[in-house]
Amino acid sequence: MAAVALSAGVLLMAGEPAAADPPETYDAVPAGDYPIDVDTTPDGAHFFVIDRGDGGEADLRVYDTTTFDELGRIVFGPGASFNPTAVQVSPDGSQVWVSFYNPGQILVYPTADLIAGASPAPVVITGGGGFVDLTDDPAGGYIYAATLFNPQYQFFTADPTAPPRTIGLPIGSRGVAARSDGGAVYFTQFAAAPAGGVQTVDVAADGSLSLGAFTATGDLPWGVAYLEGPDRVLSSNSGSPTSLSGFTPPGGAVDTQPIACGPRLVDGTPDGARAYVACLTGGLVALDYSSDAPTGALVQIGDNVESVEVAVDADGAAQRVYATSGGSGEVLVFTRPTVTPGGGQTVAEGAPATFTVVVDDFWQQLQWQVSADGGTTWTDVPDAQTETLRVDGALAASGSLYRVVATSALFDPVVGAPMLLTVTATPTPSPTPEPCPVVPGEQVTCLPATGADPAALVGGAGLGAGLLVAGLAVITLRARRRAL
Repeated sequence: MAAVALSAGVLLMAGEPAAADPPETYDAVPAGDYPIDVDTTPDGAHFFVIDRGDGGEADLRVYDTTTFDELGRIVFGPGASFNPTAVQVSPDGSQVWVSFYNPGQILVYPTADLIAGASPAPVVITGGGGFVDLTDDPAGGYIYAATLFNPQYQFFTADPTAPPRTIGLPIGSRGVAARSDGGAVYFTQFAAAPAGGVQTVDVAADGSLSLGAFTATGDLPWGVAYLEGPDRVLSSNSGSPTSLSGFTPPGGAVDTQPIACGPRLVDGTPDGARAYVACLTGGLVALDYSSDAPTGALVQIGDNVESVEVAVDADGAAQRVYATSGGSGEVLVFTRPTVTPGGGQTVAEGAPATFTVVVDDFWQQLQWQVSADGGTTWTDVPDAQTETLRVDGALAASGSLYRVVATSALFDPVVGAPMLLTVTATPTPSPTPEPCPVVPGEQVTCLPATGADPAALVGGAGLGAGLLVAGLAVITLRARRRAL
């Protein structure tokens, strides 16, 4: 299918190869009726999406992350009767958990069967109703469920049918996240400020639960995420004013950043450098926490975005961002860009050199840089923000390195490999010899027009003879010995 240019970016339909992509290029994967949550397998090979079924059927779908092919689908029933709220893959990748607000239940499927396109019978867990969010214990032992009505739940992955542990909170919850060490779970306390915030539930070594500290964060907290690197809890506040709050538990100072959207679920990179907020009002808010003063930007792509999931590499840097777009019935996939340099250039002195790069996937700005010291320091080239750079082939610039940096609100900057400029000097022409004056009886001291060596024309101690060709005349010279 052909790419479609949008005001907010460029849409690539699933399966279309990307090459020399323009700014804000992403993949739009067709889903069902109002996709509402997405989660990936631990190996990053597949992702699962639940569709709420507005005006149609509620279902669960599985996709290949390379081809974006739909591999399987489980239909729950009409959206009016089934209201799925969250999907969570277990830490070992063997189970897929789906929670429902109505009916009040959780279904657990074997992952391998879903990927194979089968329709396995799920394990059915019934509860008090109002399930709204799920998260996994990174150690792999538990799945936690948040409910708008108490209690909150801790289920066992080894035996989903075993009686769960429960704990009551002062107020019901909208979202849940777990510490990477498994020692605590964080539930948003969905209430107006100042009662709105994050309730910590401490988890003992044996898995037993107890109430911990409460941290007020804002008005009507919705989503919550835990970032391991900075030991930070993030909470999206959906009331007034809309914002994203962060704090170090327990009891750390709360930092709140205003965001211009209706926030829903939130996710972030484990190193804490970046956070993402799904916006019901459309798009994603991306916040960069890599500096002391966080900066944020709204990427206005997608309609009724309720869920966001970030996939990272071994170093914890974001490589992909998945977002559900309920209004368009799609899963939006943003991939960190790649920069492929065209190679170094060798030109003659005075001739222009043209450097090129090919940038694929999601980027928003390009900047060419130059280094005159072998890559130790780099300086931005003024007015150079396209995939082509033309420079003058000045001899003094030979040895300079050029590169491109691709940036966006969603990902860390991507720096292209440097390209070398080599300028070859213009050859200096040999001087044209002047005619050699000949004075009879005098020694020849200059180069005759023949190019012959004058030493060959003069005998040092005896007689020497040479020929000077001047027009058609032939002149015989006899060197004279000077008496000493």
